[in-house]
Amino acid sequence: MAKWNKLALNIVMVVFGVLMIVGGLLASVGTTIFPFDSLIGTRATIGAVAFGAGLALAGMQPAVPATWVRAGLFYCVLDVLYEVVNLFWLGGAGVSIVSLLIALILGGLLIFLYPSRGDLWPRSVNTAPARV
Repeated sequence: MAKWNKLALNIVMVVFGVLMIVGGLLASVGTTIFPFDSLIGTRATIGAVAFGAGLALAGMQPAVPATWVRAGLFYCVLDVLYEVVNLFWLGGAGVSIVSLLIALILGGLLIFLYPSRGDLWPRSVNTAPARV
């Protein structure tokens, strides 16, 4: 069963990355009309495409690095928080149920399929600082 979990994790990471790339490219239409991101020298669509490419490329490796799984989980948590805040702040006008469900499903799959779940959570390190 663990062999299939590993393969499923790779597939989930690649699909997650492709969804991020497609979403970033589709968002470029909105940022072309209202280029608020470029006012501070960034491009949100390029960030989404780069992040999605990183997720997809990490999913193509035999062992998916924990850092990329953490980044994907962080995105899922932020997306869920965004939808909840949006629900209460705008009264549900800007809430996307599809985005919320996909974030919950992908986040759950990443946690369930990652072989060593303990590596996904930060650990407290009780070490003394190095003397100079």
